[in-house]
Amino acid sequence: MLALNPKTKHSKNGKTTLARSRTPLQERSQQRVAVVLETAERILEKIGPEETSIPEIAKVSGIPRASIYQFFPDKYALFTHLAEKHLAKVGEILAAKGAKNSKIHWEKLVGVLVNSASDYYDSTPVASILVLGGPFSRKAYLAQEVTIDHIGAGVRVQLASLDSPLILPKKPDVATLGVEIAFACMKRGYYLENRISKMMREQATQAVIAYFKNWK
Repeated sequence: MLALNPKTKHSKNGKTTLARSRTPLQERSQQRVAVVLETAERILEKIGPEETSIPEIAKVSGIPRASIYQFFPDKYALFTHLAEKHLAKVGEILAAKGAKNSKIHWEKLVGVLVNSASDYYDSTPVASILVLGGPFSRKAYLAQEVTIDHIGAGVRVQLASLDSPLILPKKPDVATLGVEIAFACMKRGYYLENRISKMMREQATQAVIAYFKNWK
């Protein structure tokens, strides 16, 4: 299902959450949004986020501007949605990798997860542009952090489920901080080389392992 136009809220404990508007209910609207997203990704890959615009997306997709603005008030809302989609896909990939590698040592699993995420970004230019090259707005930043929270929670479970488990605390949220460490290395690698090189993957893996060893 589509999750569009997140808005910032703050819970009683002070943690930032995102309230989302309703998804398009009619099949025709869902199909239009799918076309808009697909077109936006093609344009982003071709000309980059600076030159991408709602009018250009409308022109190429054949979807009227008014229909696009109904779900995405500006291009940054659209970018946020696409970035969330790709980050969620990374989370799915990591969950699948963790489930298939329950017998390996936790340090090895960290390398598997870093390489799996890096492979996705290197093979999906739009994901690299929006996630590693972004965020492009505060809403995008908040949405990205919420998704990273979910990925971190998944990594914590994966490490705890190994045959020789590594148990990480929730306070501080060590697993999510580890994800952020790896993510920072990936962003730096993308900035330097427009990809995540073998060297940068190794640096990310070593940094996360060194941090996690504090709770071994």
